[in-house]
Amino acid sequence: MTKKNAGHAHKERGTWLSLWLILIMLHGLIASGLIWYLRANGDESSPVWMLAILLVLSIADIVAAIAAWYWKKWGLWLYVISTVVGIAVGLVLTRTQLIVFHDIIPLVILGYLVKDKQKWFD
Repeated sequence: MTKKNAGHAHKERGTWLSLWLILIMLHGLIASGLIWYLRANGDESSPVWMLAILLVLSIADIVAAIAAWYWKKWGLWLYVISTVVGIAVGLVLTRTQLIVFHDIIPLVILGYLVKDKQKWFD
């Protein structure tokens, strides 16, 4: 082992974390596409500000998953912030607490999958 690699452990993402990050990215891509489609069709029942916020949140989820893929701690924080804002927007728009469970479950699963790998995030 050389001095250059002496302090670095091999970072292994694992199958479940890899699949979960890919699912987060796919969910963000699909959500972005659907929001763009709604906006392009001029759905009058959806306010423009709502579509804009949801589009930004879905793009933030994609960026967060990519950053977490590359072991960046800010990616995890971005996903947490995106989830919290998504919950707030969902509560305002739907007035139901079901949106909380819909948004918090993926965050909890991601937290469980990275709990033993926190030392690898920089």
